[in-house]
Amino acid sequence: MDSKLTSTKPVLPVGRVNTIMKSSSDVEIVSKESSVIMSKAAELFIRSLTQEGYSETNQGRKLDYKHLSNVVHSDEKYNFLRDILPKKITVLEFKKIMAKKEAAERGSDGEDSSSEEESSSEESNSSKSSDDSQKH
Repeated sequence: MDSKLTSTKPVLPVGRVNTIMKSSSDVEIVSKESSVIMSKAAELFIRSLTQEGYSETNQGRKLDYKHLSNVVHSDEKYNFLRDILPKKITVLEFKKIMAKKEAAERGSDGEDSSSEEESSSEESNSSKSSDDSQKH
């Protein structure tokens, strides 16, 4: 096993982790021990995510955004990261998605307007019939 994996000293700056932890409104005091543990936990989390991302590269030389995004979207344990690392799509794919969305909105607007027209025509018909009955 790699000696870096078993070292107790975290690689991430403990002071920075301490500041991040204190930035939460729920936290008043952060002990030094908890900051060290959280630094080490964050380091292990980052290592795990990057190793899984590297396996997506098919033993390539370069770890890209798309590899990490694929890991996040394929493994349920990373659900909390899906908004932060969305799947990368092309401009053409984006345009197709937006066109479908606009078509769906137009379709739902057409249904709403036709039902509104129907209800307004029913109201006008009923008011005409009541007017006619009052005249007679």
